[in-house]
Amino acid sequence: MSAENFLNAETDTFGGIIKGDNKFKVPLYQRDYSWNKTHWNDLWLDIETNRKQGTKHYMGSIVLVSKHKKEYDIIDGQQRLTTLTILVLAVVDTLNDLVRQEIDIENNEKRIALLIADFIGKKSLSSLNYENKIELNESNNPFFSTYLTNFRKPVNIKSAIKSNKLLYDCFNHYKELVKEEVFQKDNVSSLISFVEYISDSLLFIQITATDDLSAYLIFETLNDRGLDLSVTDLLKNYLFSIVAESDKSHVKNIWDVSINHVSYSGFPRFLRHYWMMQNGLIPEKELFKTVKRHINTPKSAFELLNSMSEISEIYSALSDPNHQLWEGQDRVRKHIRELNLFNVTQCYPLLINAYLYLDQEDWIGTLRICSVISFRYMIISGLNPNALEAKYNDACKAINSGTAKNARDIFSILSSLYVSDEDFERVFESKSIRTKRSAKLARYVIYSIENHLSIHDFDYEHDSGSLEHILPENPSDSWNEFFPKDIEENFIYRLGNFTLLESDKNRIIGNKSFDEKCSVYNTSRYELSNRFGYQRWDQNNLNSRQRYLAKQAKSVWSLPYVANTL
Repeated sequence: MSAENFLNAETDTFGGIIKGDNKFKVPLYQRDYSWNKTHWNDLWLDIETNRKQGTKHYMGSIVLVSKHKKEYDIIDGQQRLTTLTILVLAVVDTLNDLVRQEIDIENNEKRIALLIADFIGKKSLSSLNYENKIELNESNNPFFSTYLTNFRKPVNIKSAIKSNKLLYDCFNHYKELVKEEVFQKDNVSSLISFVEYISDSLLFIQITATDDLSAYLIFETLNDRGLDLSVTDLLKNYLFSIVAESDKSHVKNIWDVSINHVSYSGFPRFLRHYWMMQNGLIPEKELFKTVKRHINTPKSAFELLNSMSEISEIYSALSDPNHQLWEGQDRVRKHIRELNLFNVTQCYPLLINAYLYLDQEDWIGTLRICSVISFRYMIISGLNPNALEAKYNDACKAINSGTAKNARDIFSILSSLYVSDEDFERVFESKSIRTKRSAKLARYVIYSIENHLSIHDFDYEHDSGSLEHILPENPSDSWNEFFPKDIEENFIYRLGNFTLLESDKNRIIGNKSFDEKCSVYNTSRYELSNRFGYQRWDQNNLNSRQRYLAKQAKSVWSLPYVANTL
């Protein structure tokens, strides 16, 4: 392919691109409009700073595919081109306000007509609506063309989808800025000067390719050169570039299933974990190139898309204990809540394979293995989580190969990650959890031990009890005898200083003396308080109590496979 046939690149202004008879379309597979107030303000600041300095401003590159004569698909650049169009619409509507106020009606109507013809589109003779120069995707274009380019106010903007709300908010945001910072003292010439700057001084490198695959190659090259494109953008554009035009609508539907489950921002992690399920550990920076090397035909693209759409629901459910997939499965929900609390995702590929290929009890057993290992290894021992992924991947591969057939087999592979009882107990004895930052985690730990000691099964998130600091967070001077001011901070958040108390009782005792607290502890329904048993609270007794809690914790976070494996 010659360079001439491959692409054409030139520097052009926004006006040079958008004026004339050219039409631009956002392909159906491109994501919805997503710029927000931060992006709008950044663009406004760039424009106003350079406009006042009399300098041009470089807006980056845009990638187009020539479809028909004067018709182009926007592969990269839709957010910028759309936002600039909305900015011009804000100027036009400011002129509309003047017409409504009967100010220089004839001239302002002429200005409006010229601006719309140059930047927005022309009116259809049949519908009298504007045929826009830019056609957005199927989610945004009906709203954009019905309301924004026809200057109509939606009846109920709250019912609009998020991206359409962003379009409308962008218009209102810029309308306000134009009126406050550009259009001063009813000076119409300031508006015209502003639009002329946008038209003639905002520069793009316009790269026009002859087909989707060529455009994708350009898109990927720009990413290699430092353009901030996610794996999501790259893979989506690549897959659409290798399937037939007639299949693209179907591809989009399958793609959207995965995105709806895992979210646009969550897709890169999902893709990496999905790939690791079947192909082994892969560095994040190698992910896209590896996928591209294996997925190179329309058939393989559809196989990937169909498989991802199926797995994505399971993947999404792993981060949602209330997902309908876990309805009636209390043990599953419990362990998923724990993994979410610990912020653990390294085990997701293993968990999906266990869900797919092991029986129900071994799947739940694998969940518990991951939860207990995470708690001992990360939460209490504070060890480096990076080591977890390789071992989890070994277990994942063992399921694929058939060498791991049950939860016991999984644990035998992961056993080196299981912190020994001796080490776990030793670290637990001095562990602190700062409740101001990690209140939910502290509640989880103390409630888990409480449930182990009592006949109850309290839910740490929903039970009405409160986490009581025996040595208060803001102790009075009466506590200084045993906890001097200069060291009291070291003891307030120790696990041995926590107990559970009914919320109303906790409010009553507040920062009162230890003796007053003890009389209330004795009336509590919680075993940790009711059986408190200390006559005074000093450093030695706090340490003693925490040693006791550590022994209980050793049993709470234990696994039945350990004795036969370690």
